Amino acid sequence: MGGLFYNLGKLAGPKIRKAKWAYLAATAPKDEVIEAESIVGDDMACAVRKQFECCRSLEKVDLLRSIGSALGRCLKNNRRRYSFECIHSVEPQAFCLPGGFIFVSDSLIDLCEQGADQIAFVLAHEMAHVIEGHVMERMLSHSLIKAVMRAGHLRAATTGSLGQVGIRFLERAYSQENELRADTMGVRLAVAAGYNPAAMIDLFLRLEPLQKDDLLSQYFSTHPSCQRRIENIRRLRRNTSDS
Repeated sequence: MGGLFYNLGKLAGPKIRKAKWAYLAATAPKDEVIEAESIVGDDMACAVRKQFECCRSLEKVDLLRSIGSALGRCLKNNRRRYSFECIHSVEPQAFCLPGGFIFVSDSLIDLCEQGADQIAFVLAHEMAHVIEGHVMERMLSHSLIKAVMRAGHLRAATTGSLGQVGIRFLERAYSQENELRADTMGVRLAVAAGYNPAAMIDLFLRLEPLQKDDLLSQYFSTHPSCQRRIENIRRLRRNTSDS
């Protein structure tokens, strides 16, 4: 993904919105947090759309949205409005933004051979990051944000480097533990929507030989190994069948 999120920090909307979101995320009721999160995510999503071309394949766009809608219907007490957008990129990638904005590249859909079961897991994994608060966690984990919040100096968030802190942290990987947690929740959500969990293992088996590929080197440098993720999914399936 290169410097995507660093550049995104420059392009995203007014920095005061990020400050408001960060402040609310620490203090406000859940509904207010989600609303503020959505405002920031919307600004960032607009920036993504300026950086990437939209996928020109209506078939892929419709497939993505159809699978995303099926997954969304299986969420209980869901208060977010997820959006699923297909972008054109040579690099296979998928990422989520605050508020439930999820982007998947057409090349990743091709890597999945347009298989609904595998795409469902990709989307469910990204939705899990949003549900588990991993996006928020990365944006609020920096000491500068914490210092500003403790001091109550929200005005400081409109100047200096604070406006880009959260975006730069999104560029780094979530912790490997968070990635595995997102895999676990993603499997459960995909299965609840009627998708085959065996296809999720097939996806990682297909990815594994590509670990030295230049296009995927950054992905593999920041994620758990394919084997570890396969073992996690197999363990989850065993535990589910035993219960």
